[in-house]
Amino acid sequence: MTMKLKYLGWVALSGLFAVSLAGCAAQSGQTAPAGSEQAVVQTEETQGPAAGQAAVDEQADAEADAATAEQEAANPAELQIVDSGWFAADNGMVDFAVKVQNPNKTVEAIDPVIEVVGKDDSGNVIFDETIETPGVLPDSTYYYSYVAGSTADSSANSTEVVKPATVEFSITTPEGSWEATDQKLAHVYAVQDGGATDTQFGAKEFTGTVTASESLDGATQSRVDVVLLDQDGKIEGGYFKIVDTEPGQAADYDIYAVGAPQYASYAVYASPWPEEDAA
Repeated sequence: MTMKLKYLGWVALSGLFAVSLAGCAAQSGQTAPAGSEQAVVQTEETQGPAAGQAAVDEQADAEADAATAEQEAANPAELQIVDSGWFAADNGMVDFAVKVQNPNKTVEAIDPVIEVVGKDDSGNVIFDETIETPGVLPDSTYYYSYVAGSTADSSANSTEVVKPATVEFSITTPEGSWEATDQKLAHVYAVQDGGATDTQFGAKEFTGTVTASESLDGATQSRVDVVLLDQDGKIEGGYFKIVDTEPGQAADYDIYAVGAPQYASYAVYASPWPEEDAA
């Protein structure tokens, strides 16, 4: 009898222990989902709004870009000459360089025209020339060096060389000559300057290599401009040369500067040159 009671008591205790375990399991089963839901809620509260805001910002940027493209296509901002410089050779011809910027973000200026006007001390026009240049990509800065001017007085039977007192520059893009593009000039060209040396006939020779990482405007050639600068970094003039370039391959250049003035420093720039524009 005593043995039976002890057995029943053990069974009862075992039952209570099992019930206790079941209760813990049940409680655990209730707590885990609640904890998981809480974790999900916390994730949504902390990460969800940030991700959502990023998506909203991205969409807003896309809409802003589309609006900019539409506005620029309808009414593009004009190209700007932000710096220029020139010097007259002994024959009266003018070597000059201009720094041109396209402030638009999405449209390229196709075949813009540089007008060069030279005047004497009295303000009389000695020469007025226009030079067609290659396209200027959006959000890009180009440097162009050219020669303009007259070698003699325009008066009848006169051979006197007339050097201008002032030279003015402007740039315009023909109506309807803007095209949408996502190409940019920045970071495409790498120039390795080889230095400048004096030649035996008195000219400066600038040498180096230029490498294009890609072909812009479908160009298989590039122009290299050597821009002469004064002590304040302002343009004094420049020279250029056209070289054949293959994307990823360095191309040599050697540019001869005849009659170059004294300069404090110089910089070398490169830009695409469509083959049909090559001189």
